[in-house]
Amino acid sequence: MPNSESPAQQRASAAPRPIPITTAQVAAIAAAHGVPSGPLEPIESIGIINSVYKLGERLVLRVPRDHPGHIAQARREACALPAARDAGVRTPALVAFDDTLEILPVPFLVVERVDGTNAESLGVVPPQPLAAWRRLGGDLGRLHLSTTPPPPGDPWPDETRDPRELVELRAVDGWISPLEARQFHGWLDRLAPLVGASAKVFLHGDLQMSNVLLHRTTHAYLALIDWGGSRGGDAADDFSVIPLAAVGPMLGGYREHRPVEPVVTEASILWRRLQLVLRLLPRGAVPGWAWGERPVARLTDMLLYFNELTDSPWRELGPHHGG
Repeated sequence: MPNSESPAQQRASAAPRPIPITTAQVAAIAAAHGVPSGPLEPIESIGIINSVYKLGERLVLRVPRDHPGHIAQARREACALPAARDAGVRTPALVAFDDTLEILPVPFLVVERVDGTNAESLGVVPPQPLAAWRRLGGDLGRLHLSTTPPPPGDPWPDETRDPRELVELRAVDGWISPLEARQFHGWLDRLAPLVGASAKVFLHGDLQMSNVLLHRTTHAYLALIDWGGSRGGDAADDFSVIPLAAVGPMLGGYREHRPVEPVVTEASILWRRLQLVLRLLPRGAVPGWAWGERPVARLTDMLLYFNELTDSPWRELGPHHGG
């Protein structure tokens, strides 16, 4: 019998379930690592990799779902957190990492709790708050200057693929028509000569609004969290899954710490964003997922951004520049 579920419903039903945690296991974690034994309170999260809990008043317990990819992310996060803090990035300290599997069937982390709210849940609309995005960019500059080897991680799919090839694939599979394909080709043909090789750096790897913590009332920048996607790679990747209006202020803060150019350029950021959107279009609708996981939202964001520009170094990179 044919499956009547949508692709999004099929993905949700196939996703690994959260690991249940008993009171006895919480007590065992406390005894093993010298942390509070409770109360354990779930924290609502947009993410799909970890279950997150308040552990006492000042700590957070992060437990990946029982999937090899999610477990690998927990191990990368345990490596990345100390390195990021050493580089001067505002991020929670790692208190404990346990991969013995003696208490839980998966590795888990205990980290400091930052009393903030992620930017996506707060509903901020970039480029506001300007100061927060600029300070985030400064932290990114510090991270990209780090000489610590990044955790091993797989490159994103199609990392070096010319996005014009993906335009053809999306036309063949029906996501766009030949008309839009020609327009994408014209845009990408103008960008291609401007795209240089960005520096290979220590990446956060998932820098989207849901991983940026702000003060819930002042919207001051507090911390960058969720390091499971960290790896080495193209600096442009860390500007690729956040609304484009936030990228300008971020680059301002970033370039205060990375003054030697070119490290990353506006053209290379835009090229990478288009590449990722075209790759992810077949994902379809993703109800409940974070903004950065939604390819149509990201494409719409780019087009609206360029439509509203009046005077900006980005203007000449837009889809309609030059006629």
